[in-house]
Amino acid sequence: MELNREAVSESIGYLIIFGLILTGIGLITLYGYPLLMQQESSANMRNMEQTMIVLQNDIKSLTYKLANYKETSLRVSGGTLSLYGTANTLQKFKIQTDGSMDQDVFAPGEFRYFSTTDNTVIALENGAVIEKPLTQNGSFMLADPRWYLDNTSGRRTLVINFMNLSTIASANQLLSETGVGTVRMRLARSNMTTRGSDWPPLPGGATITITYYPDNNATIMPDGYGLAWKTYLTNPNNFEGGMTCTGDPLKAQPLVCTISNIQNLVVKEYDIIVETL
Repeated sequence: MELNREAVSESIGYLIIFGLILTGIGLITLYGYPLLMQQESSANMRNMEQTMIVLQNDIKSLTYKLANYKETSLRVSGGTLSLYGTANTLQKFKIQTDGSMDQDVFAPGEFRYFSTTDNTVIALENGAVIEKPLTQNGSFMLADPRWYLDNTSGRRTLVINFMNLSTIASANQLLSETGVGTVRMRLARSNMTTRGSDWPPLPGGATITITYYPDNNATIMPDGYGLAWKTYLTNPNNFEGGMTCTGDPLKAQPLVCTISNIQNLVVKEYDIIVETL
């Protein structure tokens, strides 16, 4: 009696095809899915970098172009965007001139984006967009602040702009946003002080000392943004040879930078109120 083997052949073919499908799904899950997640995470980071630069341009419009109000719609993915007001962060800038015990202290506050997938922070602090890895040392600037040395009039004039961010309620309130939201900001106050024409006089050229105290969180940001500011201030292209800086930000030390032969020091301070986030 001859057996019919057609059904056996079809079953074997089905098993082979089913096995190939399962193998393909397994390979996609093993190699393809992590790659897709990495691409999505990279896209979120690029999006937030552009968002911070947009917010930086909004602040420039409020401060330099004298706009009274700015509103920007944004999308926050892969993390949380928060506003840390002047009372929520420890970082501050101090300015002194040689021969004087007087000093000006500024606490800028910041926009800070925490990426939950990349373990990275992107911050907008005092007009600068800064990126740094979480729980690790090091940071770098994506966009520079508007500080400059003007020598066109024959007098060396150092211009420094400070942006103080806080909420409409109080400097202690913390705002945060995920998903789609709107950032509304307005200029509350602006103040300009010219050193060299009033107090203290700088007729023969003085040495200006700028000290940056980073917000050193030992577990999250052990060195704050100190390295980014050091790289910017010592860049010879920014201040005609760059400033001379001491202190190691990688060891959580204050950054002390000096620049000499300054006849005029112009310090502009702006208080910016973030109404919604």
